Amino acid sequence: MKPNELEIAVLRSFLADREQHPAAFPASLDSLNVTDRALTGAGFLTEFERSRELKWFQDGVSMRWGNVGARLNTPKLETGYLVYVDDGYVTAVEGYTYGDPWPERVDSIEVYELKPGMKLATTLG
Repeated sequence: MKPNELEIAVLRSFLADREQHPAAFPASLDSLNVTDRALTGAGFLTEFERSRELKWFQDGVSMRWGNVGARLNTPKLETGYLVYVDDGYVTAVEGYTYGDPWPERVDSIEVYELKPGMKLATTLG
């Protein structure tokens, strides 16, 4: 199984974050493989097959990065994301809503930088 458009957009945002200093950049994200994608009702967790293409940091580097949000579909559903790095490898992407159900389909994606404490532009209520 391959990453979907949303997961690729989150990984590209992670790579574009100037505060991150990966030791390596992947030539392409198309060669990544997904080992599991679980829907939780209010989000998802996608786990990647460990590969050379996901060794973006030095051994021993582990972090959870969450500086990206996305507005999905119409009306715009606010969502947030975490990228998991374990021992230098990107291992997973997690997506979540702010209490709303995760959409069955994603037809449009508007990615933005998520900053702590920022107000969300839209909410479903």
